Amino acid sequence: MKPLVLISPGTLNVPEDVSETLKELAEVVYLKGDLDEHIAEAAALLVGGERIDAGFLEKAPMLGIAARFGVGYDNVDVEACTDRKVYATHTPDVLSDGVADHTWALILGFMRRIPMADAYTRTEWAKKERRLPFGWDMEGKVLGILGLGRIGTEVLRRSQGFGVETVYNDLVEKQGLEERYGVKRVDLDTLLRDSDVLTVHVPLTPLTRGMIGAEELGKMKPSAVLVNTSRGPVIDEEALTEALKNKRIRGAALDVFEEEPTPLDNPLLGLDNVVVTPHHASATWETRRKMAETAVANIKAYLEGRRPPNLVPEQRDAEF
Repeated sequence: MKPLVLISPGTLNVPEDVSETLKELAEVVYLKGDLDEHIAEAAALLVGGERIDAGFLEKAPMLGIAARFGVGYDNVDVEACTDRKVYATHTPDVLSDGVADHTWALILGFMRRIPMADAYTRTEWAKKERRLPFGWDMEGKVLGILGLGRIGTEVLRRSQGFGVETVYNDLVEKQGLEERYGVKRVDLDTLLRDSDVLTVHVPLTPLTRGMIGAEELGKMKPSAVLVNTSRGPVIDEEALTEALKNKRIRGAALDVFEEEPTPLDNPLLGLDNVVVTPHHASATWETRRKMAETAVANIKAYLEGRRPPNLVPEQRDAEF
């Protein structure tokens, strides 16, 4: 009997021609309900945002790999996986371009009032009753990047044509990037104080959860714009809402939220100085296909008795 591979609904439909490559090695089932369905027999799981913790793993005695469809893996209890000798993998190298493009789309969408202009053109322009408010140029602004990893680096690379000064904060000095792009490393307080546009690209960890709160927002310019395409809980949403309502900062452009899907009564959605998208930064056909191919390659390696190529960092030195 072939081992069973489950593909969760949270992966947003891995293309069947990609999963087809597993069928010589395993039975592949696309789940329509929750993960408990068939999990007791599963050898491998391709998972989206569903929670994989110790309680879940208790129900999955045959599971050998939880392959995350995405770069972030805060929904996966890596310690519990390691204790049970379950590989935890992700897709770290294929989202950067798509997310960086979306980050710049949010930046420009806010600065040039694209959502407002779209609505105005469709409903008011021909009436000539009022004019659309002006936006703002990027040239001459300071772009601050919080987290200069893969995605932050691609955001930096794309910044070169906009005439901006770039600064960054990261735990690690990126000397090569500093020399190549002229970006300057600064401490967090300086990043907050100097950035006209601050874009967040850090993983969600105990250290980064809530790292942008009321105190940090209070250090930003009243004209500053905060952009987040990383993880919602990195920013204290209540504090951000108050800062935006009180015009403590100019605005925000958000692809991620503390709760997802975010409730329709989330006060952020009612503010006119916020641009929002539904955790959509990696949602291009090209990027999602690359993610699927990478996740499937991780599972295929496991089924063939090889060490998966994209283990999460905490497992890279683990013995299985």
